[in-house]
Amino acid sequence: MDFTRLNPVVRSASIYERVSRTDECVGYDSRIIYMLSGDLSATVDGKKLGHLSPGTLLYIPAGVPYSLKSKYLRAVAVTFDTTDTEPLPEDKIPPVARQDYEPSLAHTASILPPFDKPMLLTEREEFRESLTDMAHAFTSREGAYRAEASARLKLILLSVAESSDEAALPRRLVSSLDSYIRENVGEEISNTEIGAVFGYHPFYVSKVLKDRRGVTLRQYIIGYRLKLACRALELTDRSAADIAAECGFTDASYFAKTFRAAYGLSPKEYRNKFKEDFI
Repeated sequence: MDFTRLNPVVRSASIYERVSRTDECVGYDSRIIYMLSGDLSATVDGKKLGHLSPGTLLYIPAGVPYSLKSKYLRAVAVTFDTTDTEPLPEDKIPPVARQDYEPSLAHTASILPPFDKPMLLTEREEFRESLTDMAHAFTSREGAYRAEASARLKLILLSVAESSDEAALPRRLVSSLDSYIRENVGEEISNTEIGAVFGYHPFYVSKVLKDRRGVTLRQYIIGYRLKLACRALELTDRSAADIAAECGFTDASYFAKTFRAAYGLSPKEYRNKFKEDFI
């Protein structure tokens, strides 16, 4: 994807605490809705997206019909064009009812892929501060607030684009898996659990690891635990049984067998050899 033309023109940024209209409408420019608190039900382009929880970002391109419903919410709404290639008005352009929409007036010609399709991203707390700051800047209208908003939004859109890139998914998945295993290494971690936590079938997770790291999911988890065990054998005097339990091996004999298969030494032999090599 070439984003050299990505230079968003922010038209408005506000914090809303209620949904002013619940009928299906269409925006002439693109918009982001970011949930700060509360609950929001959204339907975009005829697809029900369910309830949007805090930390969720919804992107709706210009010209795409949508409807919103909520009893209580606090959300940042940003309206913008993805590029500045056309002389477009800076004033806020309200959405209109679907039956009143005039396609020829929509700012769709210069929308860059992947921003030509709606996107829904969950658990994106990293956007909260930047989006609320944009809303406050548009309220105060101090300094070069529009230019600053454009710069902030460009960074957000680049992150959104990466999240929508299927080629980037394996990289993000492996990175997230690293963190999850590191935080839960002392617990039992099954393939089924991994699939449930990350929302993918365990076979897919295993395939991603096989393609990128050359090992299956089970081999990856065991390999991580063995590396952690090596570190503990090198730096501590704890028993092999204690280290095995700490690293997630419930059976000390299985740990010893697996360790020897990986390194050609027993845990005790590895510890002694490390001390000799170190000295």
